[in-house]
Amino acid sequence: MINNDFSYFEGWWRLVQPTLARRPSALMLVGPAGIGKTRLGREIAAALLCESPLAEDRSACGACRSCQWMRSAQHPDFRWVQPDAMAAEEGGVHDVADGSEAAEAADVGPGEKKKSQEIRIEQIRALAGFANIGAHRAGLRLVLINPANRLNYAAANALLKTLEEPSENLMFILVADGLRGIPPTILSRCRRLSLPIADSELSRLHLAKSASAEWLLPALSAGPIDPLRWADHAGKSPPADVLELLQRWMNDVARVRLGIAPRHFAELQTVLLAHAQQLRSIQRFGLAMADLQRQRAVADHPLNPRLFFETIFDRFQRAYL
Repeated sequence: MINNDFSYFEGWWRLVQPTLARRPSALMLVGPAGIGKTRLGREIAAALLCESPLAEDRSACGACRSCQWMRSAQHPDFRWVQPDAMAAEEGGVHDVADGSEAAEAADVGPGEKKKSQEIRIEQIRALAGFANIGAHRAGLRLVLINPANRLNYAAANALLKTLEEPSENLMFILVADGLRGIPPTILSRCRRLSLPIADSELSRLHLAKSASAEWLLPALSAGPIDPLRWADHAGKSPPADVLELLQRWMNDVARVRLGIAPRHFAELQTVLLAHAQQLRSIQRFGLAMADLQRQRAVADHPLNPRLFFETIFDRFQRAYL
C-alpha cells in the first residue's frame, strides 16, 4: 500500500478484487462523502501500476519506482481530475480529500473569482493526449475522477464519448458520493461498487482512537498552539496520522466558519467555533491548509520526523496569526 496505514480498508480491498480481476474500462466507487473513497481509488491505481504487487492481496508494494511516483503525485501514467476549487484547497496537490464545501474558503483573495466547484469540459478534453499515448512502462494508464457528481453537462458528454470508445490499456476510476447528478449513460458504462458503511466507519474511528488523537485533540481544544512543545509530545507518533488529524481539524474549522456542520469532530463543535472566531484572515487559513497538504508528499517517510512535526505545527500556528 502507498498509504502509511490502510488496514482499516481491508474489507473494501477484498470487495474490489473480483472486479479488478476483470479489468473494467471504468470503475465507479460509490459511498457517502468523507469516508475515504478517494484514498481507495488511489490505492487501486497504485496497485494496478505497481511493478511488484504483493502476492497475498495484489496491493501495491509501496517501494518500487511506480509506488514512489504515486506517493509523490508524479506518476506519468496517472491523472487526477477534480474541480478547481478542490485542487486549490489541497494546494494543487491531488490527494486524499473526498471534497468539502470548505474549498470555497481556500485560496480566494479579495476581488478574485471563486474557483469552479464543477469538473469542466476543458479538464476532460485535456485527457485526450494522455488517452492516446503509450503508457510509460507499456502497461495501464489510469484516470481518477473525483467526484463524478460534479461533472457539468458538457464535461459529462465529453467523458461519455471517451467511455463509448475506450482506448486500449486506459482505465477510469470514478468516485461518487451517490448516483444523483450522474447521467444514466455514464452509469451504464461503469462497473459500480457500493462501499459498505461499516468499513467507512472503521476508517473514521481508526484516526479518532489513534495514539496521536489521545494527546493532539486535547491540545487542540486547550490551546495555545506551541509548535516546539507539540513536536516533543508527538514523539514517535505516525507523522501521517498527526498530519491528517490537523487537516481534518482545519477542515472542520473552515466548515464552521462558513456556517456548515463539522464533518469529523462534531462532538467538539463549541471548540471548533471558538477556533473559527479566532481567524484573522480566511485567506491565510486557506493558504495554511494548502501548505499542510503539500506536506503529505513526505508524511509517510519523513527524513527527519522531529523537523516534520515542527514544520506542520508551525504552519498550523500561522493559520491563526
